[in-house]
Amino acid sequence: MVKKKSEVQEVKKNIRCLNIRNLNILKTNILFPMGGKSRRVLRGGVVYDEQRNRNSVNKSLALDLPDHVLELVVEHLCLPDLFRFGWVCKLWKSVCDPLQFQNHLPWLIGPFNNNKDDDDSSLAFDSTETAIGFFSLRNQRIYKAELPELSNRRICGSLPAGWLMTIHENSEIQLFNPFIMNRLSQTWSSASLIYLPPMSKLPGVTTELTENELFYVGTSIRVPAAHFRFPSKEMRDVCIDNVAMSSSLITKGTVIMVIQGVDCALAFYIIGGVEQVWTPVSRELGNSLFHDLTYYKGKFFAVHNNGYVVVIDGVKENSLFSPSLKIVVGRHPFKFADHHYILESSGDLLVVLRYLKALDDSKTWRLYRTVGFKVLKLDFTGRDISWVEVESIGDRSLFLGGNTSFTIQANEFSGCKPNCIYFTDNFYNYNREFGGHDLGVFSLQDGSIENFHYQSDDVVVMPPPVWYAPNLSC
Repeated sequence: MVKKKSEVQEVKKNIRCLNIRNLNILKTNILFPMGGKSRRVLRGGVVYDEQRNRNSVNKSLALDLPDHVLELVVEHLCLPDLFRFGWVCKLWKSVCDPLQFQNHLPWLIGPFNNNKDDDDSSLAFDSTETAIGFFSLRNQRIYKAELPELSNRRICGSLPAGWLMTIHENSEIQLFNPFIMNRLSQTWSSASLIYLPPMSKLPGVTTELTENELFYVGTSIRVPAAHFRFPSKEMRDVCIDNVAMSSSLITKGTVIMVIQGVDCALAFYIIGGVEQVWTPVSRELGNSLFHDLTYYKGKFFAVHNNGYVVVIDGVKENSLFSPSLKIVVGRHPFKFADHHYILESSGDLLVVLRYLKALDDSKTWRLYRTVGFKVLKLDFTGRDISWVEVESIGDRSLFLGGNTSFTIQANEFSGCKPNCIYFTDNFYNYNREFGGHDLGVFSLQDGSIENFHYQSDDVVVMPPPVWYAPNLSC
């Protein structure tokens, strides 16, 4: 026990000298600055002294350090450094768990420091710091990542293969993938950042400048006589509710479909298109109040807040005919839900109903908790498409919230619970009175809910955490 304490003290003293930022992602050439002009390079577990130009074999760092010392080092590393650290050898990779494995459970991406008490907090990441949190369900730990690309931006969509759709108050809308990295320079690849048409190019939106402040104005589809007018920060937080893509491979012709926040209407943009604008699916009354959307068997489907499902046909750029909305199945026969999700699972098109309940505590009367889900699928086998209740999803698990809804095979992801729904909180109050706190795992087998906390039991987590799955594709 005395030996372990001395080892820990020695590592603590030397951690300051370990510039882990300079670790090369290639495991055959890991660099450790040692101070002064001398430096040592680790190749294949053998240390070489470059200054003296000799290959003096020292002890293997990978084999000499005990597990508890390696774990102490890992605690001081942020997310990108853990990736580099894990490339050294299998032992170091195992200590970096859960980062280094393709079968890691989807992450929660959110604030590293909760912004709920900031007077200027919103649904966007803080503009004064670049630290983002990646929360692992496996060990209930938040990993730190320095991502200045997300500073002062709101995540409006978390998509397969690690793509994040973000919005800045200056009107910029981007696709950003934190996991596309140049292995030689250890910087983000230009392919990881894609600019989309800005907020000002959303259907029915114009801008005006009043006393040097930018406002976004427009008309409502549902109430044509009603006009909205938002300052830039509020518009950033309300302009897009959800996103779906036709492919996780971002190439020319990839279609991005969004639910536009003010009316919850559908609009789309085609990557590589001539027109740098968001095209409305329709300006008719029926194109509003949608809860969620997905791409299924070559077409986009969306679920309405009343519980019916539509398919979007004719999504083409510069077409003489506008896209059309067609109801494929009417409202489901079950109790009205607080929210609906739509996604593909094992070849079936599922619609999930989410039910909330307000808490009775007078101090938190505005708060709520999820109390249950119901899973339905669309049966396409008959003459008419019909609803079928799904009592079990077998070895599948669903991930729902402010992300693009998705499913995984539970036995392929370590620690994943089968026949369960993992959910985050996509209900929040723009005055920061509540939101981001309703997180948990719902069991379809017995109806139980196991809640968990992102950072603490705070009733406000800003910005709200969303699921992030870089190891999935569509």
